[in-house]
Amino acid sequence: MAISKTKQKEQRIAAIKLQYKIPFDIEDAAVDLREMVKNYPGGIIPFRDIGAVIDAVNGPPVIPRNSVDPRGLKTPKFAWIEMSLLGINPIFQRDVMPNHIDKIESKFESDMIIVPCAVKCPITGLFLLWDGHHTARVCERMGWTHLPIWYTEAILDPNKSYEEALESANKDLIYHAGKSSITNNKNGKRELDRYNEHCMNYEIGDSKAGAIQNIVNLHNCQIKRVSKHAGDISDINLMYKSYDLTQTNSGVKGVYLSRSLSFHRKTWPLEVVRNYMMLSMAALYHTTENQTGILLPPDFDVELGNILTKNYGPSLAVSGEDDPSAIGLRGAFLKHNNLDSIKATGDLLGIITSGLILIYHKHGSGRFKLATPTYNYPIL
Repeated sequence: MAISKTKQKEQRIAAIKLQYKIPFDIEDAAVDLREMVKNYPGGIIPFRDIGAVIDAVNGPPVIPRNSVDPRGLKTPKFAWIEMSLLGINPIFQRDVMPNHIDKIESKFESDMIIVPCAVKCPITGLFLLWDGHHTARVCERMGWTHLPIWYTEAILDPNKSYEEALESANKDLIYHAGKSSITNNKNGKRELDRYNEHCMNYEIGDSKAGAIQNIVNLHNCQIKRVSKHAGDISDINLMYKSYDLTQTNSGVKGVYLSRSLSFHRKTWPLEVVRNYMMLSMAALYHTTENQTGILLPPDFDVELGNILTKNYGPSLAVSGEDDPSAIGLRGAFLKHNNLDSIKATGDLLGIITSGLILIYHKHGSGRFKLATPTYNYPIL
């Protein structure tokens, strides 16, 4: 009986995992290199080892490894090109964006640029950029006389007249540049996700990422691509938003993120950190201190935590943020306003934060004054 492709993949992945003492996730969407590297004392993964893991997922390559010398193929050349020899053909270039140039320019470092790509026009001799136009503009604004370029040259057909060969070669290069631009910008590049961005920033010593990671570590939490275990945080955007809520009287960031994570871990120690609960609790502390001038004391956390676990149970049952079957505050708001989707308001943060305040007003002792809720709706 033939083994299915899915089963073959599972067997390959299981086999490759047996080669490693420290386990790491191997999935179609991502291989966890930060866990994989723990198997290597020097902190560097050999290139070939990652290739073997990719083979386990995708199957072996059609062309055997190290069997082709690309130096004999038609590949781009590298050169420093004078700015006066650059050109743009709008046929294969998207519109130039001054605001994007301004963004790149504000963070420009000469040793961190991506090398632009071009085709060398056989008619004009100009190097026509198909990728890296905005980078080239910034370099120009920095006063550079030359630009590093990867470029493809035309090969003239010896069986045609010179004029026909030039025209044909130019047409081929335009097609090549257009397809390259589309493939590279639409399919060839994968935007850096927030998980990897945070990990990279932390590991290279970025101060903000370091401060956030320290808070996360303090409360026995883990930043993960997907939340699976107690204390896992997967929404990096909301974590950073929680951190950015600044204490007005001190100008310090991170106070409310720390309080929120502490609250979640003490109230629901066996659960993953629910993303909007994390941000909503941080917002509750922040708005309350802004309106009353008082940072809520630890006793408030204990009281609210007891109220939530008694009346709702798990964190997801409170917010209802990720599960359509969980009513929670999200569902209560939608039901009260006769709405089918949270998109009708777009303010899940305001809804859950308001709901937490309303829950305390209904079930709490009243010892603590909270911020005025943005929304009013019936809660359990």
